[in-house]
Parts: sequence; C-alpha cells; structure tokens
Amino acid sequence: MPAEARPGQRVVYLRDRDDGQRMKDVIYVHPPSYKGTEFQNPAGLPRPVVAGLPFPWVTPMGDSGPLFREVERVKAELCRRLWGCQVCGHDLAPTAWVALERPEDGSPVITSAAIHHACLRLAVQHCPVLGDAAKGYAFTEVVEDDIVTAADGAGHERAPAARWHLRPVSETPRPDRTRAFLTLSQVLERA
Repeated sequence: MPAEARPGQRVVYLRDRDDGQRMKDVIYVHPPSYKGTEFQNPAGLPRPVVAGLPFPWVTPMGDSGPLFREVERVKAELCRRLWGCQVCGHDLAPTAWVALERPEDGSPVITSAAIHHACLRLAVQHCPVLGDAAKGYAFTEVVEDDIVTAADGAGHERAPAARWHLRPVSETPRPDRTRAFLTLSQVLERA
C-alpha cells in the first residue's frame, strides 16, 4: 500500500501486469496535475483517441485536456529501464526504433524511449514534431545496447530526464553490424 501523500506530492506505484509483459501498470494515487485514475490510459493498441489524436502511453492528461508536449517521467523511465514502447506501453522486441537529431552515430535520440515500428508510423503520422519533414530527423532500428545515457558535467547520469545518444556501431558487441538511417518519407513508405 502506498504511503500517504503530502500536499502537492505526486504518488505512483507500479503493479505487475497479468499479461506476461515486463512493463508495469502505473497507478496514480495522488496526482496533483494529472487526471490519473479518472483517465484510463492502458497499454496496447489501438491507442485511445483524445482531441482527435492517438494518445501515447507516456503522455499525461491534465485537467484541461491532453498534455501532448509533456511526458510522464515515471512511464518514460519504465520504458527506458524495461525496454518498453513509449507509444503503446508494451514490451519491445529485441529491435526497436528511435528518432535522431542527425543520421549518424553519436547523434542524440529525440524520443523519450524506443518505439515499435508500427508505433513509430503512428507517431510520425500524428505528432507535429516527429512528423515535420523540415526538422530533418533520422530514424534507425536499434537494439537495447545501441543507445546510451548521456552524462552531466559531473559524470553522473541524468535520469529520468536523461538524454540518450546512439552508440557508434564500432563500440557495440556487433561492430560488423550495418546501421541504416531512414528519412521521414522512408518510414512512412515501409509496410
């Protein structure tokens, strides 16, 4: 049972799922700025549609509606630590997709966590940031150890708001691997 909340404190707890997923259900006990249990945002596809848009698993719901520009840090951290999809909230396969600032090794990852290919297609079709061709984002398929957490100036990882970077292939356990960088149009064309 969760501890009693202090005024203004946001309390969550995690619950094992009964569907065999590594990912957990996030239960909001005292969410001062999120709707929590008033708005059910279960994992899975299809995503709930709110304000005409698919509602990602890591997106919070505020009193005035979806907070599409925000990320629920607890859920994003679960996705990072348990290799889960930020869009649907389910476990990822051994390979998943990330969006990058540039099509090169070492590039910062701009998504909060990795994504299934089907969820990436959904995201680029509806997200005004990921779906903006003018931004020139690149997309690549990764395995879990392809992405690394950036360290702050003191050498400490900044979690849960850590920035990820794409590890150079030469520094992975698969240095002979070939990495492909796709454009937005290529992601949309792939079945």
